[in-house]
Amino acid sequence: MVGSNGSGTTLLRLMLDSHEHIAIPEETGFLRLAATHAWVPYWRLGKDWYRGLGLTEDQMYAEVARFYGGLFSAYAAGRGKRRWGDKTPFHVWHIDLAMRLFPDATVVGIVRHPAAVVSSLRRRFRRPVQRGTTHWMRTNRQLLHAGSALGDRFVLLRYEDLVTDPERVMRTLLERLGEPWSDAVLSHHELQPAATSTGFTRTDRAVDTASLQEWESDLSSDELKRISARTGRLSDFLGYLPDTAVPGQPLPILSGHDLAKRKAAAKEIDWSAPKPLAEDRELRPPAPRKGRQAPDLAGLPVRDVIAHRLRRR
Repeated sequence: MVGSNGSGTTLLRLMLDSHEHIAIPEETGFLRLAATHAWVPYWRLGKDWYRGLGLTEDQMYAEVARFYGGLFSAYAAGRGKRRWGDKTPFHVWHIDLAMRLFPDATVVGIVRHPAAVVSSLRRRFRRPVQRGTTHWMRTNRQLLHAGSALGDRFVLLRYEDLVTDPERVMRTLLERLGEPWSDAVLSHHELQPAATSTGFTRTDRAVDTASLQEWESDLSSDELKRISARTGRLSDFLGYLPDTAVPGQPLPILSGHDLAKRKAAAKEIDWSAPKPLAEDRELRPPAPRKGRQAPDLAGLPVRDVIAHRLRRR
């Protein structure tokens, strides 16, 4: 499960984790770890290290999937469940890797009104409005870019629809996931560990609409205008109005196929993939240093080599 911070990923995790068949732990961020297996970080000779073991890249990633999948499977089995999932918002930047490791996985994306996300990020992490708006734009552009290429392996829903009509949304979502209906997903506040918080979301709080309009009194009219000016077209695409929590347009739960069709019709929006932050970029072996080529010191007397090293400092 992926989405921008503050978009409701934690609530959705608690609901799905309450299902009798599904186990989803708190955020792991494991895909950042998995991404480092392609080459040994900070070592110029670390590229293709696995070939020394007689492994192809596909074979290496198969072993990586077996390792991390085994950890999650053991977690699920320990809770008496047969299926596992992960909820880490920044994994939106690693969807391609996730599908390479687990090609039978389904990616669930969730979106929320940009002003609600900006307000949440400011309250919880003290992020200024401009930075929160940038986060919403980049994350959701990436989510829609990656999701539209996944066909039936992608599901997109809105936070607002989840809290206003939870049974309808969860029934549709479980059907897409190939799981039977369970009333337990509407009772996470009774089934999850009592009176604890995870990701600033209380586990003992039932699904309700109280959070929908919190941001309307938190943001000034000038701040709302600034948010709307930057998010307008993408926000409209998702059915949101600039200054109200109630979506202006219906948005059914979308598959990747549905999303691709809607994107094709919205040609005025830039659908190119945004560049991730440094911590989520693909790791690559360092490029050779520019400048003159280092001299060949082989065969020189030790004192001459030492003198050369000292001059280079």
